[in-house]
Amino acid sequence: MRYYRYAAVFVLALTALLFSGITYVTTPAQTAAPRTISEASVVKVTEKDGHGSGVNIGNGYVITAGHVADGNAKAKLKTSDGREMDADVLWVNKEYDIALLRAVGLPTVGSSLDCRTAKAGEEIQAAGNPMDLEFVSSFGRIAGDVRELGPWRQVLITDITIVMGQSGGPVFEADGRVVGITVGVASATLPGGIIGATPSLTGFGMVVPSSTVCMLMGRA
Repeated sequence: MRYYRYAAVFVLALTALLFSGITYVTTPAQTAAPRTISEASVVKVTEKDGHGSGVNIGNGYVITAGHVADGNAKAKLKTSDGREMDADVLWVNKEYDIALLRAVGLPTVGSSLDCRTAKAGEEIQAAGNPMDLEFVSSFGRIAGDVRELGPWRQVLITDITIVMGQSGGPVFEADGRVVGITVGVASATLPGGIIGATPSLTGFGMVVPSSTVCMLMGRA
């Protein structure tokens, strides 16, 4: 019995010693991350020839594709909660296919731009307004590194399904920050001689990386 009493006292003493020496350290998971808005920052951009998509980056500024805003001094925006407002087209860069708009009435805080170039294999989410659908997302990965392709000076290849109306929409990384802007999709020309055949869109979308957007905005 004396042995068991000694053993119990030893265990209690050891426990007290261990817990009295514990130091609590803040881990990265406990550190506050940069605030992100994600899907709520997506807008629909309507102009005289159709519509596209865009993303509110805060303080009334909206990024969209250059070809969505090109030739227009103004555009109309619609937010995911149904509000509509006019926006001024501040500038359009045709070489990189990026435009900057500004509107009064948008939430002051928007999604954050991650001024980097995403790498092949990264998981992403592309949000926008494809065809007659509003405020939907598709999911996939970066499928190829940045390159000059077609009319675009710098784009990333993705394996996300992109169709008309999504141009200008944001591409989000896992933490909700914007790593790119959708600008186009690959098209496949079908072999001749097929009755009724028409060119078809593929499942590869083109995205201008946020590093390029930040450079155009003087943030790099």
